Amino acid sequence: MGADRIKVLLVEDDADSRELLAELLEFDFDVVTASDGLSGLRAFESAHPDVVVTDESLPGLTGTELARRVKARSARTRVILVSGYTQVDGAEHCDLMLRKPIDVERLSSAVGRLGAEARHWPGDDARQ
Repeated sequence: MGADRIKVLLVEDDADSRELLAELLEFDFDVVTASDGLSGLRAFESAHPDVVVTDESLPGLTGTELARRVKARSARTRVILVSGYTQVDGAEHCDLMLRKPIDVERLSSAVGRLGAEARHWPGDDARQ
């Protein structure tokens, strides 16, 4: 992983969607994936991503619960919630919510913008 590239954690339980989105995001970002909420939390703690992209409907932990836990550990980390629903309880823990089906260009643009914000976070929990 290049130190200058934005680090992304993609949490998606559908293997085909996860692989496709990861492949597309890897053109511009360093991507780590997880297949459920609990493995997503473990991956967050080991990878220290700038941006977490998470589906809402996950086994183990929902995307919004994952977002809440991520924000409690690192306020600088940005979270993008992906859902087929227009309203999601707990979405206030996320920085952005995108509706399915995902527009990959919009997602990539949002990851870039939010990743840059995370890297310029003035807090003391910024990571190398």
